[in-house]
Amino acid sequence: MTSTNGANNGGTRDAVVPSNITMANGRTLPLREGQQGPLTGLIVLDCSMVWAGPYCTKLLGDLGATIIKIEANRQVDSIRGVVIPPASAGPLYFDNDIGEDPWNRNGYYNKYNRNKLGMCMNILMDEGRAVFMELAALSDVVVENFGGGVFERMGYGYDVLRSVNEDVVFVSMPPSGNGGPEAKYVGYGVAIEQLGGIVARTGYLGDDSPMKTGINYGDPIAGMHTASYIMTALMHRRKTGRGQYIDLSQREATINWVGESVLEWQMTGEDPKWIGNRDRYMAPSGVYRCTGEDRWLALAIGSDAEWSSLCMAIQEPELVTKFPTFDARARHHDEIDAVIGAWTATRDADEAMGLLQQFGVAAGVCSDSKRVVEDPHLHARGFWPAVDHASVGPHILAGPAWTYDRTPSAVYAAAPQLGQHTEWVLREVLGKSETEIAALTAAGVLENTPEEVLKQRAGG
Repeated sequence: MTSTNGANNGGTRDAVVPSNITMANGRTLPLREGQQGPLTGLIVLDCSMVWAGPYCTKLLGDLGATIIKIEANRQVDSIRGVVIPPASAGPLYFDNDIGEDPWNRNGYYNKYNRNKLGMCMNILMDEGRAVFMELAALSDVVVENFGGGVFERMGYGYDVLRSVNEDVVFVSMPPSGNGGPEAKYVGYGVAIEQLGGIVARTGYLGDDSPMKTGINYGDPIAGMHTASYIMTALMHRRKTGRGQYIDLSQREATINWVGESVLEWQMTGEDPKWIGNRDRYMAPSGVYRCTGEDRWLALAIGSDAEWSSLCMAIQEPELVTKFPTFDARARHHDEIDAVIGAWTATRDADEAMGLLQQFGVAAGVCSDSKRVVEDPHLHARGFWPAVDHASVGPHILAGPAWTYDRTPSAVYAAAPQLGQHTEWVLREVLGKSETEIAALTAAGVLENTPEEVLKQRAGG
C-alpha cells in the first residue's frame, strides 16, 4: 500500500526513518512529531475495543505504524468507562478526578491507546460508510475484535474490504474464532481465560476453587499473538503481493500458553495440582515476608549449585548437606521455607534481593505499583516515557519492552481524546476539503461527544 525512501536521521547507529511515504490515493502520509520505528509507513485501521485488539495495535503503534482508531459517539470504546460515571468512580481516573470529560480521562483506555490517531464517526450512515471505505482502501491492515459475525453484519466483512483493497491484511479476533459451534458467542477476558485453561495452573495448595489471575490475561495474550500474525502476513504480502484474512481465536491463543497442562493430561489423564507459589521443578520456590508493611521477596532455586549459593548467602551452610537434592528439598519445603522466612523477616526486600543476586540466586522483590513506577533500574533504561494528554495532562506510560539500534521506536503521543484527530485524518490523509468536512458534520456523521452525554444535556 505504501512506498518509502530511506533517509538517515543522524541519530542511533545507521538509524533509518522513511520519508516520502506515498499512499494509494497519491497523497503523502504525514508523520507525527516523534513517530519512528521499523513499521513507519504502515497504516492500520483499528476497529477494535477493550483490551485484546487495542493491545495488538498498541504494539504496532509503538513500532511506528500509523494507527487510526475508529469509534462512534453512540458506542465508544467501553474501556473509556461509563461516560456519565458516579462520583465514586474516581480511582479509575487521573488524580481520582472524573473531570468534565471522564471518557477521555480513564487510565485503562489511555494506557493501551497511546500513539494512535482517534476518529469518531458513524460508520453505519451512508456518508460515514463511504469515508470508512476510503480509509480501508489506504490501509495495510484492518483489525476488529467484535463478537463472531458482528463486523460482517455491519457490512464490513473481508470480502467487502477486499473489493476496495485487494492486498489488505484483515484481522478478525472474536472470543472463539470465526467458525465452530461457539463462533457467535460473546465473551470478556475472564471467560476466555477460563475457557483457555489458565485456571488449570492457578490456585492454592489444598484449595478446590478455580482462581482467575486477578485481571484477564487472555486479552493481552491474544493481542501479542495477533501482532505477530500480522507481521507474518505482511512478510507474505511482501513476497507475493497478496494480503490475507486472519481468523484469530482469543480462546485458542490462550490455550497455546498452557500447552504443558494440556500435554500432561494427554499423557497421564491428570491435571496439574494447584501448589500456590511453589514450583514442580524448583525447590525451594516461593515468596517470603520482609521488613516493612506488606513487603515480600520471591526466589526460586533451579539447581544444586544455586541451592548451595543460597545457603551461603543466608549463612546456613549445613542445609547444603542436609537437603542436597531437589527431591529432598521438595519433601522438606516447609522446613526450608521457615529458615528462609526467618532470614528475610529481618531484612529490607531490596537489600535481600541485592545480596542474593550477588550470590547468583534468582531473587526479586514482589513489587507493588508504587515500586514499579519508582524503580531506578527502569528509569535508567528509559522505560517510563512521558506524554502530555489534552485532558489528563503530563503523565508517564510503560514503554516498549525492547529497543532497536537501527530502527528505534518511540512512545511519542498520548492516547487520543474521543475524535481528537477526526478532522486531521479527513484533511491530511484523505484530502477532504473544509466544505466536505462541514457537510459530514452537518449530516451527523462526525460527533466527538458521547451520545448519552448529548441526550443528558438536551434533557437538562
